[in-house]
Amino acid sequence: MRNPRKGVVGGLARALAALAASLVLLTFVASAAVVLLPALRAGAAPRAPEPSDAERARAIEIQKEAVRGLREGAQAAASSDTLTFSRSLVEAADRIDALIRTAVWLAASERSTLQRTAAGLRTRARLSPQGYSPDADLSVLDHVGYRLRGGTDVDLVFEGSFAKSRPPEEPVYGGHATAMGPPPRPMRVGAAANPDQPIRFDTVRGQLTEKTYGGGPSKWHLLESGGNGVALIDYDGDGLLDVYTVSAFDLDERNGRTPIPHRNALYHNLGGMKFENVAAKAGVDAAAWGYGVCAGDFDNDGKIDLYVTNYGRNLLYRNKGDGTFEEVASKAGVALDGWSTGCAFLDANGDGHLDLYVARYVTAPWEEVLAPERFLMWRGIAKVMLGPAGLPGAADVFFENQGNGTFKEATEKYGLSDTTRAYGFGVVATDYDGDGWTDIFVANDSNPNFLYRNRGGKGFESVGLAAGVAMTGDGRSQAGMGADSGDYDGDGQLDIAVATFAFDHNSLYRNLGGGVFEDVSQRAGLVQATFEPMSWGLAFLDADLDGNLDLFFANGHLFPQVDEYPELKETYAQRNQIFRNEGGIFRDVSASAGRGLTVMKCNRGVAVGDLDNDGDPDLVVTAMDEEPTLLENTQKSGNHWLGVEVRQKGLNTFAIGARVTAEYSQGRKQIREIRSGGGYLSQNDLRALFGLGTCKGPISVEVRLGAKRWRFSALAVDRYVRLELDEEHRARP
Repeated sequence: MRNPRKGVVGGLARALAALAASLVLLTFVASAAVVLLPALRAGAAPRAPEPSDAERARAIEIQKEAVRGLREGAQAAASSDTLTFSRSLVEAADRIDALIRTAVWLAASERSTLQRTAAGLRTRARLSPQGYSPDADLSVLDHVGYRLRGGTDVDLVFEGSFAKSRPPEEPVYGGHATAMGPPPRPMRVGAAANPDQPIRFDTVRGQLTEKTYGGGPSKWHLLESGGNGVALIDYDGDGLLDVYTVSAFDLDERNGRTPIPHRNALYHNLGGMKFENVAAKAGVDAAAWGYGVCAGDFDNDGKIDLYVTNYGRNLLYRNKGDGTFEEVASKAGVALDGWSTGCAFLDANGDGHLDLYVARYVTAPWEEVLAPERFLMWRGIAKVMLGPAGLPGAADVFFENQGNGTFKEATEKYGLSDTTRAYGFGVVATDYDGDGWTDIFVANDSNPNFLYRNRGGKGFESVGLAAGVAMTGDGRSQAGMGADSGDYDGDGQLDIAVATFAFDHNSLYRNLGGGVFEDVSQRAGLVQATFEPMSWGLAFLDADLDGNLDLFFANGHLFPQVDEYPELKETYAQRNQIFRNEGGIFRDVSASAGRGLTVMKCNRGVAVGDLDNDGDPDLVVTAMDEEPTLLENTQKSGNHWLGVEVRQKGLNTFAIGARVTAEYSQGRKQIREIRSGGGYLSQNDLRALFGLGTCKGPISVEVRLGAKRWRFSALAVDRYVRLELDEEHRARP
């Protein structure tokens, strides 16, 4: 067992030395909350009298100015703008000095740490901007911001670990968030129920009958926490979406945590919301410790294939076209071992062959899973599992498609090396900058998120920090679980939403264009309503077909033990949430959105697709150790819609990566992407579904794939259409 005090002193020395040198490595982020934040708490000197509201507000504003200076310095470093880099760091140091003078009520240890931070910034400003990362300094400012907003040692403090108000059984090894902030004020769970709002979901029972497992009932090891993904695909080409669910082992706690395998399920859609499990007959009923799934035609034979991520060897199911699959991961070169999570097929280099990105999480020996020995105290009360911060992360992997049914590992070649070994979960392959090349966003747990910009098929560059999506607007890393991309405000730019841990809000990053995002979580109405639940899966969807993308979050706690302590006022099983988009503001309408939103389960993955082909999006949600929830969309808005299925002959037959734009009603436009993977370890419908409100058509649609465009006009509404990317509809420059 390590000595916490020695870890604090050693960590501070290492951090200050790095600030004085020419490089602050991003890998410091994972330990910043462990070594820096305890240091801020070390001082026991009495504090000055509590400040007035005006004094506190002024100090908070100065702290925000310092955070903005650090972010500007990081952006300047990314673009090698030496003058702006130096100026921004010096200005940030000046604001920190001003904060020290203003916030006289801070503890002596906190003021001393701020002084060292400011001195380090001035030293760093005189050096080359290459390799600069503000993460350690932002961790300090984040903690001070918590103090300024009224946080104290006796409050439920979050510090890169699960919350603690008294010492845990062991030193702080980690948790599911690096810097969760204080509760938003005033605390508000959500908007009042509105019986007139049009969104409705009902539960369809008795169809998806196989439980999806994830370890034993007590969840004593981190591996047992993540749950499972789900895919909605038309595997047999009959025009109806089928459902594939991933499962894992149960651990029998009555018999020494003996592993009990459970099989994945493939539900053939029989029509009318009726399903039959055909996984064994189809050859996809693996009994592994499954996590995620994504879909794509990797061998360009016109049939959709499945990639399944596991704890252990991953699986690649090649669709044989006769209702069965062949497992070819080893032969194809993608049987990656370890603990894999999210995945996505994408054409990274524009050659028409789908490549593969696989996120990975933690290195966890099987012996530790069966006999866990390290634990933490959740909010100082409940003994719970350990992790992940402080545990060894596993680097993400990229595979280049060789065009002959095989792949070659090419992570470093494409600039996608995960040197921080962050804890990766959700993967979104999206063209966020609209240049025709698919980029990659990764939601990381307890680490800054990744955003990799595609450099025109010549590899990727990491731009998450400069783009403003690596951390929140106040400079905090979150516990990113799932992520999705969509144009929620109709400005033609794809925005990004991230689902996060309990006692931290889910985040919404608005795309401002020019490769820059803004954290609009508060302004968009998500902060208060998503603060208490623990969110995993999420999805943009137009639930009421009014032309505005709504947001769905799948919620469920990490720790079954919270049910044993009523004083925590938390539950393991939780209700999901749906937020209606009302002009760019999201209103929590879950309480009036039908019986489907009253279901209490420990939810994880969610996939969106029109399972009954009636034109509105339905949902399938997985849950820990329970049957998946099938939610039928029963909205009665009377709004019109258009569904688009894109196909092309030859390479990339399902047009993965295509951007589909529908234009109607005096120039209004909506954007969808044909996307592999996404959300939390899951796969949505590959068809693009547009809600049109009262528009009765006709509709014009443009499809862009790479540098090519196709245009289709006079499309009728309230139906699905197949658009062939042929020469007849090819748009000329």
